[in-house]
Amino acid sequence: MIVFRNCAVLLVIASICSFLYGIAHIHLEVEPNACRMTYMFGEPRFARVRFNANKLFPNYGLYYYYEGMRQPLDPLKTRMTGAPVIFVPGNAGSYKQVRSLASVALRKAGEHPNTGKHLDYYTIDYDEELSALYGGYMYHQQSFLKHCIRTIASLYSQPSPVVLIGHSMGGKLAQSVLTDAEISQHINAIISISTPLDHPVLNLDAHLGRFYSETHEQLSRTRTATQPSIMTNVCQSLHQKPLSEQSMANQDLSAKLDNVLLISTGGGNRDLLVQAGLTTSQFNDLHAMTSAIPRVSLSCDHLSAVWCLQFMQVINGFLFSISQRRDDGSVVFSNNKHRNMQSALGHFVKSPTRQQSFIKIPTHNNWHEERSLVINKFFTNGLKSHYYELIGLGRQPRYKKLAIEALNIDGDENWLFGCESYRNIETGQNYCHKATSLTHLVQRLPNADQDPRSVAILDLHNLRKTYEKWTHLLVRLPPGSQRTGYNLDIYDPKDRILDIRMPRWYASGRRVAINETLQGTIHYRMRIADLVEPYQSLRVYIDPQNCLQPKYRITVRLCVPWAAGFERYHTLTSPDQKPGLYINVPVVMPRHYNTTLNPVLLDLYLDPICRYRISYEYSYADALSRIVLEFYGWMPAHFVCVLLIVLRNQLDKFQVAGSFQSLKPYIGYLQYTSLYVVTGCRLFKKLVLNMKMLPIPEQLDYSINISIIIHCTAIGLSVMTALALWFCLTTYGNAIHRLALRLTRLSSSGSNIMLSIMTHLPITYGILTISVALGACSGLALFLAFVFYFLMVSNAYKDYLEDYLWQKAANIVHMATGIGKNSKTTKGNQSTAVANAMDQSPVPSDDDEQSQNQGQDEQHEQKPLQPNKDQAEEELCVGLQNFSFHVTLLLLLLTLLLLSVPASLAWLRSRRHGIILPDPALHTTIVSISSISLLLQLRSPQKLPGYWILSVLLYLCAGTTLLYCQIAIYRLNYIIAGAFAVIAIHQALQRLYHKLRPAAT
Repeated sequence: MIVFRNCAVLLVIASICSFLYGIAHIHLEVEPNACRMTYMFGEPRFARVRFNANKLFPNYGLYYYYEGMRQPLDPLKTRMTGAPVIFVPGNAGSYKQVRSLASVALRKAGEHPNTGKHLDYYTIDYDEELSALYGGYMYHQQSFLKHCIRTIASLYSQPSPVVLIGHSMGGKLAQSVLTDAEISQHINAIISISTPLDHPVLNLDAHLGRFYSETHEQLSRTRTATQPSIMTNVCQSLHQKPLSEQSMANQDLSAKLDNVLLISTGGGNRDLLVQAGLTTSQFNDLHAMTSAIPRVSLSCDHLSAVWCLQFMQVINGFLFSISQRRDDGSVVFSNNKHRNMQSALGHFVKSPTRQQSFIKIPTHNNWHEERSLVINKFFTNGLKSHYYELIGLGRQPRYKKLAIEALNIDGDENWLFGCESYRNIETGQNYCHKATSLTHLVQRLPNADQDPRSVAILDLHNLRKTYEKWTHLLVRLPPGSQRTGYNLDIYDPKDRILDIRMPRWYASGRRVAINETLQGTIHYRMRIADLVEPYQSLRVYIDPQNCLQPKYRITVRLCVPWAAGFERYHTLTSPDQKPGLYINVPVVMPRHYNTTLNPVLLDLYLDPICRYRISYEYSYADALSRIVLEFYGWMPAHFVCVLLIVLRNQLDKFQVAGSFQSLKPYIGYLQYTSLYVVTGCRLFKKLVLNMKMLPIPEQLDYSINISIIIHCTAIGLSVMTALALWFCLTTYGNAIHRLALRLTRLSSSGSNIMLSIMTHLPITYGILTISVALGACSGLALFLAFVFYFLMVSNAYKDYLEDYLWQKAANIVHMATGIGKNSKTTKGNQSTAVANAMDQSPVPSDDDEQSQNQGQDEQHEQKPLQPNKDQAEEELCVGLQNFSFHVTLLLLLLTLLLLSVPASLAWLRSRRHGIILPDPALHTTIVSISSISLLLQLRSPQKLPGYWILSVLLYLCAGTTLLYCQIAIYRLNYIIAGAFAVIAIHQALQRLYHKLRPAAT
């Protein structure tokens, strides 16, 4: 048992250190901000659109964006001819965030006036409400958004469907209005930017959870959903496939809702607020990360996603591509979803390329032909005319793959072709009369801040099988003054595939995948099995060995087969580049998915001027930082679970009054028994899923290692908070009392009278705080209850500590007096004197017992004198003297207070406009305050029978927190209130039973 306890202590310490290490390295994977700022050509202006809904929502507003005009513009009196776009801000977002989007659109319309296309940008002012923290806002904002869509639709003479662009929680609002059949017919497309679509980042109240569940339930009935299965492998295709239209005819609204194009985007590793895995939805048509979007190729943090110039240009480019001009000069978005989808693929997934075309080539050109497997040919000073190079397709059967890269070639240039060659009799050279373009097979790879790389990976076997007459590939380099050329690598694909497995977390040290590559190698593919959870992280090292030039560039493409739209690109230019190459997955692998058959793919596009050594290792720093980022929301549930187990231990064992142990309010916190609850809940979850009798627990298919780290950190956090609260009790009790006087504006005498009344009759203060909860908000009531409870415990602790110190001083004086007496004084007289001193003191102490038992051993001396059972019970720490018990209740009450902070802030903001918002914690607050008032009135805890029943109930509460509250954090309110209630009921019933029993006998 001692060995297990020591191991548990080491596990707790290691987990705490690991969590702190993850916090310290939270920016390990974050790349520098490469976004370019968006500037306006004119002064940004916002025209208020006034309509009837302004009376219902006095703190909200709808604005039209324009620039430069000195005269104010009224959209209600102006003929609006552009395609309407509505920007929906998110959590604490401003309506002015539309400036970058709208300014780029105005600039783009001015650069191409001949097309006559332009966009009308509208933006919504939600008063910068914290909609991500308080779900009561979401229903108000959703209702106002519907009014805005109707109003904007009425501004146009002909039907003009709108495009909604939502940032953060604004994207969820935009998605939610699809559930209204009337509103959905006015919507053409929805683009969400860094939006938690299917699950909130933190589910802090029941209203937010209900909003998400209602939206999900209604969309499930009216729109086609796609989820990854064991057969999903998005890495086998060049881009995502559109959603299937299965079961559309089964629902009346299905065709309407499926006709709306839904596009979601994520910011990547710079966005530390909304994780990448939360930004997609099963109802989406398309998802893309900004790091993989052509012409963006960088990661955006949560705020820069609405002003990053590269990203704004792509969004507006897509909107202009799906807009069309009517005969009356107005602009409208196309209703052809298939066409819009193809345009979205071209802008957000793969750069649009021209269709396969044919060219005719003059035969008098100077033709060249290469037969080598590896070619590195370049022209330093450029070319004066087109350069033609033929590459034969007839190779040995094992050379099936060809990788070719063109240097400094414009993205719109056709430079790669396939053709049938002929031999010139006079010169003996091969040439082609006509050639077929293969530019659609060319990938434009990000290259940091330089122009993208043009690389094509071709299957020679498939080319020869598809085009039987082809004999050669043709490379046509255009004329120009800058350096140009191409690199060629023909190889056996078996030699370029590296199959590795994700190392276990306990495996340390680098593992070599390939010791040294060949000179001229362009492409390698790593297939990684067993990389299945978001917290796992693999560090890949690509070290150059021998380089022909000092500068090189390597482009890495990561593809997760079960996660569509999460392609990621990374460019390496030096061995010590930061951030390094870290490989991880955004979402957990589907159940029963086989990563051996469908592994995570890592394509390495190397610079052929170097040879490379490729190695890998398990990255502890990145894995721990990802645990912090992905699972910090579990901490409240584990913290409450630990407090409940501590509370159970404290009720099981009472401390002796007057002992040094009774002065330690953190007694019971140094425990490890709560770890049993973690393992027990995982086993119980499987039992519940099989029995289907209880509510289904939260589906968290993650490794137990995560739960252990989070839970052990919660144990350490409980110890630190208990020590901090103890420090505040002994140090800042008077300061908090003075602060309370200033806030309540009571005099010192009045406060003393009030505190005395409430100390002797706590139920009165409970009634007062419940009245505050009913009249104002639960957060304010919890704050007042916490301050009152804190002051009561602080005053009791100071009085107890003062009595304890006086008793110790008295004992010292008695001991000194006894030594100075006549040596003839007997030992019995000394014992009698000390006993009389003990009777006169208000609190017994350990030193008195030692004086009475000088001849006994140390262990016997520390035990209190117990003449009988009743006296032993009187000497236990009960009521407010059981400080460890009340410190735990204070921490639970503080947890309730912190959970109510978002609703309290919403209440404070709504008071300015006279808006009534629902209070999600009202009922739990009433139960909690009533229970605490009853416990203080009964001078609880008392040493009463029946604690084993209470222990069982507290264990059940602790297990429930881990089964149902790690994601739905708001449910902790009910667990804590329930724990308060069962303790108060137990104390009240047992006290009542003991009072009635003598009367009955």
